[in-house]
Amino acid sequence: MLRTTASALFLTLLGCASSMGARLEREGNATLTGIVVLSTPGLEVGKTPCDGLKLQVAHAREPANALGNLLVKPSRGRCLYVLSNLPSQADLVLTVTASPDWRCETGHAPALTPPQVESRLRDYETATRDFRVTCDR
Repeated sequence: MLRTTASALFLTLLGCASSMGARLEREGNATLTGIVVLSTPGLEVGKTPCDGLKLQVAHAREPANALGNLLVKPSRGRCLYVLSNLPSQADLVLTVTASPDWRCETGHAPALTPPQVESRLRDYETATRDFRVTCDR
């Protein structure tokens, strides 16, 4: 009786686990890296220019769930970023948002070009995606 109950429980759990549908991978071995160029005429970035810069990678089907580990640091008038531990063979979207401290001399917030990038990385791949800040308003 105990053996039958244990077998039935195991098969029930196995059935539930296999019927959950496709699970999107959360971590991996791919990396996205690049720079955000800050040398734009009329742009004021403050004393700590890379603070407040927001970068997020997510699956295209789940854009609200951030993936990977992020490192951002200033480097020669630019912000250098590294997003590591990203899943490979998945449709990913990298979204970049300017720091709220950045201002154009016209008073407008600057724009980032492009505002987002779609990528599909291979196993152990490191891809480079650069962004430019513009004050064209």
